[in-house]
Amino acid sequence: MSALKILFLAVVISTLVAGCTERRANKSQVKANKSQMELDDRKMKIADDYKKCIDKSSSEEDQNKCEAYRKEADAL
Repeated sequence: MSALKILFLAVVISTLVAGCTERRANKSQVKANKSQMELDDRKMKIADDYKKCIDKSSSEEDQNKCEAYRKEADAL
């Protein structure tokens, strides 16, 4: 093979390899973003549950029970 053909094949192969690597990096980023969104959704649900609990509570003892929601959100 001529040097030009070898150079052309090297460029094509390196481009394909770089594309595969970039695609894998994008998939990883998508998974990370999805996980973060699920975590944020969970935190929002806990915050809503906490607010509902506080709104319903009539005594300080009831409010202390609601603190479990807040602590759960803090743990996340």
